[in-house]
Amino acid sequence: MRVSLGGAIGAMSGAGLVVLAGVLGGGATSGSAAVTAVVRPAAATAAGAGHVTLYAGISGPRGITVGPDKALWFTNFGNNSIGRITTAGSVSTYIGKGISRPQDIAAGPDGALWFTNQGDNSIGRITTGGTVTSFTDPGISYPWGITAGPDGALWFTNAGNNSIGRITTTGAVTEFTDPSISGPSGITTGPDGALWFTNGQGNSIGRITTTGAVTEFTDPSISGPSGITTGPDGALWFTNADGRSIGRITTSGTVTNFTDPSISVPLGITTGPDGALWFTNQFSTTIGRITTAGKVSSRTSRGLSEAGEITTGPDGRLWFPNTFGDWIGRMATNGTERNFAGQIAVSRGFSLYGLTAGPDGAVWFVNEYWRTIGKITSNGTSESFSAGGPGSPQGITAGPDGALWFTEGHPRVSGGAIGRITTTGQVTIFTNPAIDDPNAITNGPDGALWFTNDGNNSIGRISTGGTVTRYIGTRISMPTGITAGPDGALWFTNSRHGSIGRITTAGTVTTFADPGIQIPDAITAGPDRALWFNNISVGTVPIIPIGRITTTGTVHDFISHRVFATTDIAAGSDGALWFTAGLIGRITTTGTVTLYPTGTDSDAITAGPDGALWFVCPGPNIIGRITTSVTPQITGESPQSGPAGTRVTVTGFNLGGATRVAFNGTAAPIISDTATTVVTQVPAGAMTGLITITTHAGTATAKTNFIITP
Repeated sequence: MRVSLGGAIGAMSGAGLVVLAGVLGGGATSGSAAVTAVVRPAAATAAGAGHVTLYAGISGPRGITVGPDKALWFTNFGNNSIGRITTAGSVSTYIGKGISRPQDIAAGPDGALWFTNQGDNSIGRITTGGTVTSFTDPGISYPWGITAGPDGALWFTNAGNNSIGRITTTGAVTEFTDPSISGPSGITTGPDGALWFTNGQGNSIGRITTTGAVTEFTDPSISGPSGITTGPDGALWFTNADGRSIGRITTSGTVTNFTDPSISVPLGITTGPDGALWFTNQFSTTIGRITTAGKVSSRTSRGLSEAGEITTGPDGRLWFPNTFGDWIGRMATNGTERNFAGQIAVSRGFSLYGLTAGPDGAVWFVNEYWRTIGKITSNGTSESFSAGGPGSPQGITAGPDGALWFTEGHPRVSGGAIGRITTTGQVTIFTNPAIDDPNAITNGPDGALWFTNDGNNSIGRISTGGTVTRYIGTRISMPTGITAGPDGALWFTNSRHGSIGRITTAGTVTTFADPGIQIPDAITAGPDRALWFNNISVGTVPIIPIGRITTTGTVHDFISHRVFATTDIAAGSDGALWFTAGLIGRITTTGTVTLYPTGTDSDAITAGPDGALWFVCPGPNIIGRITTSVTPQITGESPQSGPAGTRVTVTGFNLGGATRVAFNGTAAPIISDTATTVVTQVPAGAMTGLITITTHAGTATAKTNFIITP
């Protein structure tokens, strides 16, 4: 049976608001045109589902600097965010309007961080509390480097129109042009009170006074200059990316060039805590060091791939971003180093494959590239653990034993493994010859874990004690997704043969083929006691994006002219099916589809413990959350009785942004709030009765009375 969804697309009005986690509201300053991002959702979304929150990790980091709060702040070019990392390695990210392909960043004289936005030709400002403001002006064109000037303003290079820009802390922009300015990139304040910059296309070093007078210095050794900094010897030091050398120029214009076989396309440069200059090598796994006398040495950094800028941290170490590896590196002057992959730690290149709701109230996910298992709470706090084992993690599910179970496929050696991780991060790895490139994994009705073996065309079973059983047959061909069905059997997708398989806990296999089953991938049990699956695309071959199969094998396929290819599907708490297709889609059991844009591509999706759907955006290193409803609900409170002054934790769904809490009508203070919890305190004068919590979307009422005691 085939159902067309062409006329059944739900309206998108009032849906699809994207909230950007970590970006706090604030007013724009006067001057050039400014926009400010806010974290609170608009009241217009209160009536329905589709409220999206995005949590960003490290993605394509480029610029880095020390902030006034003694943390390192960096730009994430890959996912349009600004990152902050403490010297202990704790990462926070800010994403939202006003941040667009950020390149360089510098601490301003006003206690904020200032950065260049190459995506929308603007200059951005972010406070240490996360308030973002951006300034646009016709004189800003593909801004590159930025630095605090000696005159209390910020100075930046415009690679797009070959000029130098100046912006006051109130947002007033001035543009300075000169025929000698050609492809400017790096910029710094010199010891002579002027600004010094590199002309990457002009192969020269430029100097501009705070009044706009420009001087150009040329030398045959200057070739593709990039980064520039003031050295401890009162001269300017710069990198020659094309010349593969380090340059030094005095304030009077005398140039000295230093070469060494270890210098490989140098980019960023900074003065180190040891009185030497330290620089990054773009196409090398090393960080370079050069003394003021010209002696060059290098230090190896594991996994380094296209390091960008470099700066000296408040801890006396060198800090640098790894643009292609999506991590921030830290190195001591003796070469000791450590890499920080960030909280979400999703590398670019579609490396995050699965996620699931954990027994601890968090959402757990796997990262193939970093070979880690991560968790993220509804307020965006996350951490990651090494997966161990011979391969890279793929699928993950909550097991019957209170732990998380995951598959390790695509190994560097043949085979694979099944992993188990407790909610505190303790990992156990199970290997067995029957495990071969496992993919998806699910909790079976028999108290065991069941998984698909892509490598040997089989279905696997592993007990919580680690005993592995393999089921093979001609009807199993490149299995991918698997789920427990309502009939007590396991259901799986055969992506190679285009069929849906069923296997009993005793190992009996049945397969179902239908024209609507094309290249099935993920599968889930629906609220209608049927199985729902998605078909992935190959090239430009038309596909039927969503399919449904009953436990007796009857197939219904749903055609949509608005959805070409889907990547994952999950059952929501609202009785509908939710899927990813670049955006987020919702389909009712009768076939009505509503689409919600997220502002970025989406991949895997799962129902979270908070009643929302959680999804991954592996390309830009983002994890997202979309509500099925924004109406608040109270599910419990602890304690359930107490006198005035008692601190009470109320649990539920959609409680974030609470505006009022009351005990039987008496207003109470809001100590803290997240999507799933509100912490409050019993107010004086309150009487025994129901607790209520009000948000922009409505008021939730507890199901049982809170008892006020003497």
